[in-house]
Amino acid sequence: MIHGIIFDFDGTLTKLTLDFKLLKEEMLNVADGFIPRDELKHLDGLYIIEMIYEIERLLGEKGRLFSQKAFKRLEELEIQAAAGKGLFPYTRDILKILMHRGIKLGIITRTCMKVINTVFPDMAEYIQGVSTREHEKHVKPDPRHVQHILEIISIKPENAMLVGDHPTDVMAGLRAGLITVGVLSGRTKRHEFEIAGAHFIVDDLTGILPIVEKLS
Repeated sequence: MIHGIIFDFDGTLTKLTLDFKLLKEEMLNVADGFIPRDELKHLDGLYIIEMIYEIERLLGEKGRLFSQKAFKRLEELEIQAAAGKGLFPYTRDILKILMHRGIKLGIITRTCMKVINTVFPDMAEYIQGVSTREHEKHVKPDPRHVQHILEIISIKPENAMLVGDHPTDVMAGLRAGLITVGVLSGRTKRHEFEIAGAHFIVDDLTGILPIVEKLS
């Protein structure tokens, strides 16, 4: 029985407008003031937030100053990417239907609160809890991010579903023991969700209603 649903934000509730290649390059530009770029080549495979924390670790005493500058720049770029956009046209209707079914709703995202508040200013009318990178250092695909939001909305893993547009959402959900749903409204292809092990794959958020009905 599903008592709670955790949603990713960008690509799931709203259009994905982030240029991740640009974001990573900008983080490396910040790092240029602290360490030669050649010494960071081994970090190419890391996600942006994990890369920031690893550079912080490598820098020792100067690490904290770097990460503060990096996260400030990251936030600036995220806010720029969010300018002028809102939720998908169907998002609020789906959330309202789920609320009326008595399901608790949460958001889990690697982005910052300023972006969520900009794009979803009336969030408090629909969402019972949020966990961003500002609330939990160990972000998805780390299951601790999922565990954090579950604690906030007081739902057990076996009674929860995680819905997202990226394999990291599926990986985090599976590791935490949740039902996972991959949505194709971002940039991830169906076969990528299949490889990640998603329990369900749907075109967009509207596709979760039959799943909730099936699991009820």
